[in-house]
Amino acid sequence: MSNEMEQLLKEEDLFKTIKVGQTVEGKVILEKYDEYYIDLNYKTDGVLPKSEVCEDEEIKIGDIINVKVIKMDRNSGDVIVSNKRAQEVKIWSELEIGQIIDVKVTEESKSGLIVSYKSIRGFIPLSHINTKYINKIDFKEYKDKIMSCEIIDVDSSKKRFVLSRKNILIKEEEKKKLDFMESVKSGDLLEGTVKDIKDYGVFVDLNGFVGLVHNSELSWARKHECEYKIGDLVKVKVISLDKETQRLALSIKALQKRPWDEFVESYNVGDIVSGKVKVVKDYGVFVKLNDAIDGFVHISNLSYEFVKNPKDVVKVDEDVSVKIINIDNENEKIELTMNIKEEDEDI
Repeated sequence: MSNEMEQLLKEEDLFKTIKVGQTVEGKVILEKYDEYYIDLNYKTDGVLPKSEVCEDEEIKIGDIINVKVIKMDRNSGDVIVSNKRAQEVKIWSELEIGQIIDVKVTEESKSGLIVSYKSIRGFIPLSHINTKYINKIDFKEYKDKIMSCEIIDVDSSKKRFVLSRKNILIKEEEKKKLDFMESVKSGDLLEGTVKDIKDYGVFVDLNGFVGLVHNSELSWARKHECEYKIGDLVKVKVISLDKETQRLALSIKALQKRPWDEFVESYNVGDIVSGKVKVVKDYGVFVKLNDAIDGFVHISNLSYEFVKNPKDVVKVDEDVSVKIINIDNENEKIELTMNIKEEDEDI
């Protein structure tokens, strides 16, 4: 064998052995209108069509890049390679369940959203788009939107991966709740929005955290019909919180002036006021003076004449005039009399 032939064989041994589907490293040596030429350390250079370059990849002469062999022409000797598909192999190898990535919404389907991540596509099921289940997608709301999602399933062999936006939103809501519970304390005054109304009270949304205003804390009135509707802006006071159960008790009436205080500021012993008979007992009568304040007329003060049975003098819901004879601030009780002289009424 001649020395020249031996040299050629030695040089050929230095070349890589490559095949279709293999990912190799190469150096960009030439750029043409629609393709690059890549030195693969092979018998022939690789041809990289610009359509096979990743969108976010900027290639220049001298760059060392990874490419995947997608075609080998035995006749011409051309080796067609793809940077995009080489990147896909790397991307698929890096995907893991539980990983959080940013994706872009590109398409919709009957069962969810199609998203792109670098050069590959993923899927968000309807049940994982939001914390509340969505029956029908308003694609305009999501088109071209960048969203952080959690990978919940990945199968690189089938080129399939599934994501959840809902998991991220749930975690964000939980963090908001924890931050809120750490910052709030009993006595704080807050502003929120009525989120729901139940028979037992009103739920108020405080920027993501929901607290309850029990019916007893809506108003000082003993019987109070809810005057609020969903969406109303309300001011509340924190009256208790349980960090363990994340329950927050709120009050609206705590921000209102106490009816007792208003009453004693407006009336004095000796004043004559109007009321309505609320309850009739054997020993006397309870008179409603306003929505929150009652007074009591002992049987001996129902009339100047002897009264055996209060029901002989008054009946429930009857309008009466009464005179204040005692105000007990400590126990918040008011004693009344219906024994009113004509000169008192004139006053």
